[in-house]
Amino acid sequence: MDIREKINLINVNLLKMFELTISYLDDAFSYYEDEKNSNDKNLINDDLIDKLEREIEEDCLLVILKERPFASDLRKVTGIFKLVEDIERLGDHAEDIAWVSKNLYKAKEAYRSEKIGQIISVALSMVKDSYKSLATNNSELALDVIKRDDIVDKLYLELLSEIPVYKEKYALNDGYIIYSTLLVKYVERIADHASNIAEWSVYIQNGYYKDKVII
Repeated sequence: MDIREKINLINVNLLKMFELTISYLDDAFSYYEDEKNSNDKNLINDDLIDKLEREIEEDCLLVILKERPFASDLRKVTGIFKLVEDIERLGDHAEDIAWVSKNLYKAKEAYRSEKIGQIISVALSMVKDSYKSLATNNSELALDVIKRDDIVDKLYLELLSEIPVYKEKYALNDGYIIYSTLLVKYVERIADHASNIAEWSVYIQNGYYKDKVII
């Protein structure tokens, strides 16, 4: 197997890991939207994500150490080595969202903020478009993902200010407020990881990382 074949195999496993992670996030947020979308079994198995991460990192290191790749090949391998950690963290946050959602339903409050729905929608779009930017080598889409992080940050700050107001206005219990705050924090972190992945996607395609040429 030559170096290009090895890198292609790494990329296949990367996209497989990313697709699995996205499916877990969809499941977690689906549960947040409706308790009926989940059963007692935990369908999110983050161990699978962790296993794929270790395999991809090991394969990347072997290519770097044994094949001594140049230019674009080195750029792709090092970029994947960095961004795979962000995908793994997305898997962690899928578990976090599922856990928070269960506790929100235990709080037995029917209230749902429209802005929470908005921040979830934007963050999920960032994750899915960061995947597309990697799969299709679309740097313009990656840059658009990075810009959307500002929208999430704005909504996050607004929600941090408004959630305490919801408590007084709708007489919500403390548990609901705590878990709602945790939820929007996890969503904000999901957007950050999607933005990081998009930045590494740009780097893989043209060598720029945060407006600076590395390779």
